[in-house]
Amino acid sequence: GTVTARGQGHRGLMLKKFDAETDIRSHTQVKASVARNIKKEVTKLYGDKLGTEVVNLIFPKKNPVYLVKCSQHLTVIESRGFLWFYRVRDGPLIPTIRCLHKFPDLLPQVTVDKGAIKHILKGSKIMSPGLTSKGGNIEGNLKSGQAVSVMAEGMKLAIAVGELMMDSSTILETKKGVAIDNLLYLNDGLWVYSHPKNQVLEEKKGEGTEETTESKEGKATVAAAEEAEINFDDEDL
Repeated sequence: GTVTARGQGHRGLMLKKFDAETDIRSHTQVKASVARNIKKEVTKLYGDKLGTEVVNLIFPKKNPVYLVKCSQHLTVIESRGFLWFYRVRDGPLIPTIRCLHKFPDLLPQVTVDKGAIKHILKGSKIMSPGLTSKGGNIEGNLKSGQAVSVMAEGMKLAIAVGELMMDSSTILETKKGVAIDNLLYLNDGLWVYSHPKNQVLEEKKGEGTEETTESKEGKATVAAAEEAEINFDDEDL
């Protein structure tokens, strides 16, 4: 089904400066009934793509499920030590980037050209030319407000989760303006929180090694993401 982020308080979600120590309000295990409801919602939204067996692996009956409640009305679902989905206020559960790396088909995919990567990894909104120029791609009948997985030219993993600000047909027709609100992106605060040993893009300034191009920066980030995913592979998942 279509997952719509619009109207759920997503606009303005800023995780660039997210700091676990100050922004996480609580980390609590939920009751079995709440865990079942979370599992039901995931099944309703993504069961057609995940399948019942995989949903059961993400949320095993005897394993605890935790809610990580944060500032900005953000709640993240944790199970088996991984952050799988998040919601803002009472909005729908949306996959984290980590979840999309494991299950890339949960959201419709759009692709940005290489020139857009640097800006996205700094939290910038995604402009239409990044999708419509050579190297970019947006297709299908996507509607404004829909949640999408943002891929990048020449890269295997999603680099962001976004919300369409216009229909795909409008983006293709006008080729200008803000196309996608950048909600989650590689190396934002939530990513760093879930990858404490993989704080990527820490530039070593003053040593002559400062990264200056978007391609170097993008490759460094995605390479670190791929390295982090090695430990993400579970014997079951």
